[in-house]
Amino acid sequence: MSVSSHYDGSAATYADQYDPEKLWTNEEYPANYFRLELVKRLLTEAGSTSVYELGCGDATPLARISSLGIRVAGSDLSPEMVRFAQDNLLGVGLSGDQVTLLDAEDPSALADEQGRRGLFDSVMALGVIPHIRDDAAFVASMDGFLRPEGQLLLQFRNSMFSMFTFNRLTKEFILDELLVDVPESVRAVVAADLDQRLAVDKPPARTRPTGDGYDEILSRFHNPFELADVVRSAGYSDIRFHWYNYHPAYPMIASAIDAREYRQAQMDLEGDTSWRGMFLCSAGIIEATKKSD
Repeated sequence: MSVSSHYDGSAATYADQYDPEKLWTNEEYPANYFRLELVKRLLTEAGSTSVYELGCGDATPLARISSLGIRVAGSDLSPEMVRFAQDNLLGVGLSGDQVTLLDAEDPSALADEQGRRGLFDSVMALGVIPHIRDDAAFVASMDGFLRPEGQLLLQFRNSMFSMFTFNRLTKEFILDELLVDVPESVRAVVAADLDQRLAVDKPPARTRPTGDGYDEILSRFHNPFELADVVRSAGYSDIRFHWYNYHPAYPMIASAIDAREYRQAQMDLEGDTSWRGMFLCSAGIIEATKKSD
């Protein structure tokens, strides 16, 4: 199944993750609520007056950002998300035409959209690059919406978090990233040892009866240092990491902790700007500045 079908199936409830009234009642931790709060702060600190979002979902974030006096526009791959997005923007007094149905991996469609929208102070992509095949091409597509000295915000799934999960993701990180150039005879011994030390049967894959669950579509992790190199190579400087979706204990033992206590501990960690976020957070945002022409 496709990335588009996954998000088509999520569109009707997508806004729930941003609802402050549901911070305690949502079954899943509302990480994207805290991501949006972080993004709003970063846009404000940069003095941004306009932002374009690739992969804008149902435009709940854009609607909230517009309340800061920032001009917004965006696009998404999912027809259902675009339908909800247009309605959500109309609901806050904006034009539904500010959102376009667009495949971010289609160069021709991107060129048309860039020509129509012009340049912005900021460009962002939240939850998009995990589904992209060519990182450099995607960063270049973001760049096409951004003025010189503008702000880029690129969210990613943090592969370094795997060093704290002690499960199959840890094994994959060690073998596929840390030991990628080690002889196979050595890797085989390491793999056998990790099978004894780690919960390699966890986490369970997120699936759907329709076959388009999150772990059934392309949904990559990124090494923050390697992704920062991609951004730097595209002509960006002043690269910074911002972390969110904190885990106060490795996820597979969370059920042994009182659920409310655990969620409170997660929320209390949001906003921690120390190095710990690189290991305690399953997601992060790269902020970077486009160099002058």
